[in-house]
Amino acid sequence: MLELRLARQFVVVAEELNFRRAAERLHMSQPPLSVAMQNLEAMIGTVLLDRSKHHVRLTPAGQMFYKDALRLLQLSEQAIERARRTGEGLEGALRLSFVPSSALDVLPAIFKQFQLNYPTVQLRLTAETTSRQLEDLRSGHTDLALVVGPVYDARGLHLVDLQPQHFVLAVPSWHPLAQRQSVKMRELAAESFVSFPSSEGAGFVAALLGACKAAGFLPRVVQEASQMQAILTLVAGGLGIALVPSAMRRLRMEDVCFLEVADTRSPPTYGLVFAYSNQNDNPVVPAFLSIAQRLVKSGAAKRGTR
Repeated sequence: MLELRLARQFVVVAEELNFRRAAERLHMSQPPLSVAMQNLEAMIGTVLLDRSKHHVRLTPAGQMFYKDALRLLQLSEQAIERARRTGEGLEGALRLSFVPSSALDVLPAIFKQFQLNYPTVQLRLTAETTSRQLEDLRSGHTDLALVVGPVYDARGLHLVDLQPQHFVLAVPSWHPLAQRQSVKMRELAAESFVSFPSSEGAGFVAALLGACKAAGFLPRVVQEASQMQAILTLVAGGLGIALVPSAMRRLRMEDVCFLEVADTRSPPTYGLVFAYSNQNDNPVVPAFLSIAQRLVKSGAAKRGTR
C-alpha cells in the first residue's frame, strides 16, 4: 500500500530533479530520501528515476507516476479540507422541517443569512404540522424542526426557544367584526371557531384555549383543519372565525379580514421552538441555530420579511 509520505517525497524529487534541493524542501537529509525512492521503486516494481552523477530524470514510468501521485495528493488534501469543513458545519446538508406559517415570517431572513455564511451547505426543506415534525425527528428523517411550542413530549429532544408569535383574528369579510381594526377576546365568547386538531398542533390549540380561558370562556370549535391555509379557507366560507399567526396576513386571502387582538394585559401568543434529537450529531445544526438566534435577537429576521 502506497504511503502518502512516499508519494509526497517522490513528487518533490520529480519537481526538483535534484536530491539535494528536494531534501531541503522536505526538511530532511539526502541519504534517507535516496533510500525512500529506492524503496518506492522496489514496491512498485519498476524504475521511476534515471540517476547519474550529473542528472536525475524521470523515466516514462516515473512521468506517469508523477501525474497520478500529484492527483492523489491533491485528492487527499481535498478530503482533509472537506472533512474539516464538514466537522465545522461549513459543508454538508441540513434537513429542516418547519410549520408553514413561519415561512411567512422569520424563516426567509434566516435562510438568506445562512446561505451567505454557508454557501456550500445544502438545505433540504419540508413544511409539516408539529406532530409530524416530531415524528420525523425521532425517526431520523430530519435534523432540525421549527415547531409550535410548547412541546409536551420532549423525550429524546433538545428544545431551543426562538421567539413568541402574536395572533390575529381572521373573520369572513361580511362578518360584523370585519369593519373594525381590533377586537378583545371577551367579545368572541359567542362565536364559532375554526382550529387545528389537537393531535396535529397541541401547542397551537393550547394557545387558543389559554387565550379564551383568560377572557372567561371556552371556545366553541365547529371545524378543524391541519393547515393554516385550510383554516383560512373555512373562514372565507363563513364556517367560523379563527385565531391565526399574524404572519398569515401576508396571504391577503379574498373574503377574509384580519383584526388585531387588543387585550393589553395578556395578548394571545404562541412560541416558535427549534427541536432536534439528542442523538443527532450533524454539525450544521448548531451553525444554523446560532444564525437564527442572532438574527431574531437583533430583530433582523422581522425586518427581512417586510
